[in-house]
Amino acid sequence: MLKEDDRIAVAISGGKDSAVLLHILQQIEERFPESEIVPVTIDEGIHGYRDQALESARNLSTSLGLDLQVFSFKDLFGHTLDSIIASREGISLGACSYCGVFRRRALNVAAERLGADVIATGHNMDDEAQTVLMNVLRGDSSRLARTNVKRNRSIEGLVPRVKPIMVLSERDIVAYSHVLDLPYHDVPCPYATEAYRNDVRHFLNEMEHKRPGTLITLLRSGEAISDAFQKISTGGTMGYCERCGSPSPSKVCKVCELLDKMEN
Repeated sequence: MLKEDDRIAVAISGGKDSAVLLHILQQIEERFPESEIVPVTIDEGIHGYRDQALESARNLSTSLGLDLQVFSFKDLFGHTLDSIIASREGISLGACSYCGVFRRRALNVAAERLGADVIATGHNMDDEAQTVLMNVLRGDSSRLARTNVKRNRSIEGLVPRVKPIMVLSERDIVAYSHVLDLPYHDVPCPYATEAYRNDVRHFLNEMEHKRPGTLITLLRSGEAISDAFQKISTGGTMGYCERCGSPSPSKVCKVCELLDKMEN
């Protein structure tokens, strides 16, 4: 996932997963003096919630001797998530749909501006298994094909992403953070109640309880499907957005599409 001289942008939300990720990476990278860690937080613009999370992210970064870099939806896209949701009358998409699309773009822009070689995110095993099942239930084969794409298969124009703790369960991460007393923000996002992921999470938690090993099996299945897609692909489906020039499987990328909807 990482090279000895990487400049690593570590996506920090202020939550427990990214806190554990940053703590572990800091310990590892101390053995590689040519590498550098740069913690990055994306401020979506969620009143009250993000302010507290930012404070936790800053406290953690400072405790590790690192300088947190903050990029916001407002600066990058001209809107906060709160303002997007407040003005979305007649639009069926939920807050998480907007947030996910804009966060992915914001992280890529942040990593490019910081000169990062790679982006490390704090997705855990529970997160990844949920994503695989959500893509199956939605019939989204293109997203399945992009599940945990290896660094050497990254798309030009996108900073490679790695997930160093994706085989750690959420339960283990909670235990790690508590034992080390890491500062993190554990209040759920106010928009999380409408997330499709919640239903999938509840189902998988029940399955993992009844059939231990369900999560890791589902995670590995997603990776196998992605590898199979890559082997049979004859050139891929990724092109570039005709509006902004970012990598996109369609003529107009999802970010530009959502921005158009908000303006019209």
